[in-house]
Amino acid sequence: MNNFEKRINLNIPLKELAINICEKYNLGEFKSCKVIKIGYEDFNFILASRNGKFVVKVFNLDRKDSDCVNLAKRAYLAYQKGVICPKIYKCGKDLIYKVTLNNVKYRLLVMDYVNGKNFFTLKTLPSDFELEQIACQMAKLNSIDFRPPFIYDHWAIVNFAKEYDINIGLITDNKKYLDKALSLFNEIDFSKLKYGFVHGDIIRTNVIKDNKGKLYFIDFSVSNYLPRIVDIAVTIGDLCFDVNDKAETMRKSKLFLSAYENYSKLLPYEKECLPKFLYCHQAISLLQTTRERILENNNSIENQMFAEESKKALILLDDN
Repeated sequence: MNNFEKRINLNIPLKELAINICEKYNLGEFKSCKVIKIGYEDFNFILASRNGKFVVKVFNLDRKDSDCVNLAKRAYLAYQKGVICPKIYKCGKDLIYKVTLNNVKYRLLVMDYVNGKNFFTLKTLPSDFELEQIACQMAKLNSIDFRPPFIYDHWAIVNFAKEYDINIGLITDNKKYLDKALSLFNEIDFSKLKYGFVHGDIIRTNVIKDNKGKLYFIDFSVSNYLPRIVDIAVTIGDLCFDVNDKAETMRKSKLFLSAYENYSKLLPYEKECLPKFLYCHQAISLLQTTRERILENNNSIENQMFAEESKKALILLDDN
């Protein structure tokens, strides 16, 4: 059983689960299935049937049933409110389908397959025009009046202090950056920030570009009601950062912020705190990629890339 299969305790051929889904959702005759080997939490795969292609998200066995429902509602609402993301299919009246096969309970949702690739697979970052599109969609998302039940995310900037206490013992090199991040984090007055519905992880693995050039947000698994500056910092920290070119990083960051503010103006305190959030974002990325490597034996290309880039980004930010 590999790292992805362990997330859901998959003890049957994936095809067996896929056939069951085809029958339950009336997707037509099963054709094929393929695991999506990107991401840290859940188990995702592409299902092809006579009626087309779909993406199935099987929730990590550590998630509560209520968490699975809450996460599905987040993505469903974003789609309903006009944010560009894949359509989610209901199973009867429910967003979540629950099934037990060979004594293992699976909780999953089915959504449209976007015929394209994410920016991680494309091995590139968004163009200026694409960054402006992402900023506009993010601002639209952040303006949705939705306060879902809180779900804890180990990678979230708002949880940096707690994750620092838990995992700092794993850090042998570059600890000074984590210590500085903790100091910056403790300076933030969260009561002065504007809150909204945030995706929490709009990065290159979660933005798909289809074969016509249209961009889609995917994976709302860590979305929450949080300071909207969280979304801005995470996205700038990934999609605008060229760790080898400080000037280009600054140019793209300003372009992104300008595009966001064309839709929704930032508060002065949000702008003041943004550098601190950017630094903490890179710090918690370094912390969690280290934890993944040491405790979860995660040596994937994705984890290695984020670990290396977070180190370089902290050096770049420390030079400001």
